[in-house]
Amino acid sequence: MRLHRICCVLLLAMDVSAIAAQSSHKAPVAVIDTSLGRIRCQLFEAERPKTTAQFIALAQGTKAHEKPFYDGTPLYGIPAGVRGGSRSDWPAASLPVENEPVLRYDRPGRMGMRRRAGQTGTTEFMILDHANSEDDGDDAVVFGQCDDASLPVVTEISHRLAVADNHPDRLIVIHHIAILREGQPLPPVARDLPPAMLVANPRAPIASAPEPAGPLAVIETTMGQLSCRLFTKESPVATSVFIGLADGTKEWTNPVTKKVEHGTRFYDGMGFDRVIPDFVIQTGDYTGDISGATDIGFRFKNETFPGLSYDRPGRLAFGNNGPDTNNSEIFISEHPMRRLDGGFTIIGQCDDASVRLVEAIARVPRDAANKPIKPVKIIQVRFVSQ
Repeated sequence: MRLHRICCVLLLAMDVSAIAAQSSHKAPVAVIDTSLGRIRCQLFEAERPKTTAQFIALAQGTKAHEKPFYDGTPLYGIPAGVRGGSRSDWPAASLPVENEPVLRYDRPGRMGMRRRAGQTGTTEFMILDHANSEDDGDDAVVFGQCDDASLPVVTEISHRLAVADNHPDRLIVIHHIAILREGQPLPPVARDLPPAMLVANPRAPIASAPEPAGPLAVIETTMGQLSCRLFTKESPVATSVFIGLADGTKEWTNPVTKKVEHGTRFYDGMGFDRVIPDFVIQTGDYTGDISGATDIGFRFKNETFPGLSYDRPGRLAFGNNGPDTNNSEIFISEHPMRRLDGGFTIIGQCDDASVRLVEAIARVPRDAANKPIKPVKIIQVRFVSQ
């Protein structure tokens, strides 16, 4: 069930000291008031002193930027969370990455500072509403933990932005970030910004978008049927690979046995190995490696076509490990995601009923690697000609 505006009274009921109770260091707490509710996060000041100090300086105002940096800045949706702190009027700067002790995105509510070129970016931070090991490593340094009461706020912000492809009619913004030390009371909820400051520029529709005219791919799963019409004219190579793997007419090399498979239907019996609400459901890697690095004996180049864009929900597409590394991995998008344009070849458009099934599959319980705890599998892929 989708939340509407989050009631801040519930969040105020939790004592600040309870957030930091698990830490021997009396860590500061960031109280982030947004246009959809309040988020509260303990900052790992002892474990990430430089990253935390920079975040606090930006939140409170620095000598170079006397006003609080984050006030009035928009939030953006990302897989499993939100990102904030992007500003074009702030000079590029960075900090050495603080890696010790090791902190991972192994629980909901992790807060991280994004990295750039091997260094920690000093303005952009993210908050996740689910454990996500995909962000471990090079993406962002963990420097905080948000409380459980904040997670529905993060989820709602992320959802609303995902539905709008991060271009809503009305911006979702940070009103103010207060930094609390031990013993300090929670501040009043920051006042809303003037409506004129929240006007956004939603994306214009693509007027010349083609419609698929190829066969209908019917993907029977253990949770229902996905029906997606193929773009055989616009993506001829990719659709022929998909059809050939699905019906067994294309040879492929088993990455485990190294034997060439003849007449073997590739997708039948395969599970969805990556499901993320408001993002995608993904399958097609024989070993379950979502990176797309698995080799099944061939690769093929990306295909683009004028007007064919991630401008609507239900796009069926090939995943990859970088440009022109496609082989078997496929996904279906839940919302418009034009940031993917050019990077991932679209091969089909799924109908409205299929998009609702994508939503259901994306929300099954999953582990920190975004793999369903109870497998969701493809029973069979078949094709229906017009």
